[in-house]
Amino acid sequence: MFTFDNTTIIISVVLLLIALLTPLFNPFFRKVRITEYGVPISTTESEETSEEEQHVEEEDEALVEPVVTEEQRPNFPQISIILTPHDNAQELVKNLPLYLNQDYPTDFQVIVVAPQNDYETSDVLKRFASNAHLYTTFIPESSRYMSKKKLAITLGVKAAKYDWVIMADICCYPTSDNWLQVIAKNCQEDKELVVGYTRYEEETPAYRHFERHYLARYFMREYQRNKAYACPFNALAFRKATFLREEGFRGNLKYIRGEYNFMVNKYAKGNNLAFENSPEGTLIEETPTEKVWLSTHLFYMENRQHLKRTTQHRFLPYIDQTALHGNYLLQCIALAGSLLLGMWTIAVAAGLSLIITIILRLVMAKKALRRFDIDIPAWKIIPYEIAIAWKFLGYKLKYHRANKYDFISHKL
Repeated sequence: MFTFDNTTIIISVVLLLIALLTPLFNPFFRKVRITEYGVPISTTESEETSEEEQHVEEEDEALVEPVVTEEQRPNFPQISIILTPHDNAQELVKNLPLYLNQDYPTDFQVIVVAPQNDYETSDVLKRFASNAHLYTTFIPESSRYMSKKKLAITLGVKAAKYDWVIMADICCYPTSDNWLQVIAKNCQEDKELVVGYTRYEEETPAYRHFERHYLARYFMREYQRNKAYACPFNALAFRKATFLREEGFRGNLKYIRGEYNFMVNKYAKGNNLAFENSPEGTLIEETPTEKVWLSTHLFYMENRQHLKRTTQHRFLPYIDQTALHGNYLLQCIALAGSLLLGMWTIAVAAGLSLIITIILRLVMAKKALRRFDIDIPAWKIIPYEIAIAWKFLGYKLKYHRANKYDFISHKL
């Protein structure tokens, strides 16, 4: 029976208000700027282009190949790219030419730093030895008590001919020949760091696409607010002079991974960091294996304990997940309880609030994901949002059970 006493009305209104407000505690709702071929444009997830404008843009893109114009590229610095393969001969064969063949108006070099006893990598490098952009060096076999990855990067920086250096992962590849131009355009006098956006290739399972982008939005928001915390991406440009003056990775050399996170956490100050997330400035990361996917999470859980501003960074995700789960829990309890007690007005309000919540979250997520060319079926989005907290709980349990010496190079 439907009743409309004061208590019923208040409960129903509260349920509907919560349904309208809690979806706003959501990384997909918050503004993220997208750069267009290196030129920042301010956009929000709530802004829509008209169908006519979108149609015109699609026609223009079909007729004109998107290139960086002369007006958009006044100064390109000479630059060095550092790649540090480790048992990655197959990826090196596939991806190294994409870095060597970049269309860049000034000189650049690609430095490959490999283990001295990695004969497969050495054989691959010999094939490209005639390329004028390539420089190779090797990690001494005797090196120990430090991260081989960070040591390789440090050797690469010292070998670099130019002040601006980009470290990238050999398991990633540029989306176009203009990638280096787009990244380098951000290397201005007032900048010390440039972070380049990375996403998984299309064949990657949908949940991994979703989780990576969902969490990356917190980092992108911090970049835009000049409060950079870390770097979940695989392209980072920095100045050689600053790196050497501040003693590079000093203070975290023993931690096996986390080189991008430690660099941004240590060197990002104020507005000295630029972020590039245009399509042509994006690196595509190859589909991670289950082992790589898990180790990425476990190493991050170890490394974040040694980063500054970790508490501030984790605050907003906690709020979002609390709002997400609290909202659904309240709605389900209200719906189940009202049905059992025959309070049909509250049952209708609870059911309606649940529908409103789902619709709002779906619309926000689909719009935000579409802007980054990530196609996730609508029916998967809500389960994926809920799953993030529970999967991270599983990663955390595995981290606590892990041998902590697995995360450092000092195994005494």
